[in-house]
Amino acid sequence: MLPRMTEQRDLEKASRSGSTEARTENTAQAQLEQPERPKRRGPPPNPLYHPLFLPVLLIAFSLWFGYDGFLTSDPEMLKHQTFNRIMFAIMLPICIWIVPRGIREFRQAQAQAANQHSEGKPS
Repeated sequence: MLPRMTEQRDLEKASRSGSTEARTENTAQAQLEQPERPKRRGPPPNPLYHPLFLPVLLIAFSLWFGYDGFLTSDPEMLKHQTFNRIMFAIMLPICIWIVPRGIREFRQAQAQAANQHSEGKPS
């Protein structure tokens, strides 16, 4: 009985190692078929550095201050109506100045990435 158990173990080990070799061959073939992707250097980019982060934030605050300053009828918000109107007056010119700059920077970054991609340089 003992020799049969060792034979079975040997057969199981052989089948496992054979399947491992087959898996290794399959993954090697799959890697050869796929083109190499350039590896990213460093950590992933911080979303706070995105060119449209500040413009979107400023637009949201402007809408908030504009709604609370001019459109709301909530008695709690009427206490702060002057503050909201002043902040809306401050945020509106800042938005008019920052939003086009952010959009321009975003388009330039996209064009630069497309040029690097077409030239085959890693980003």
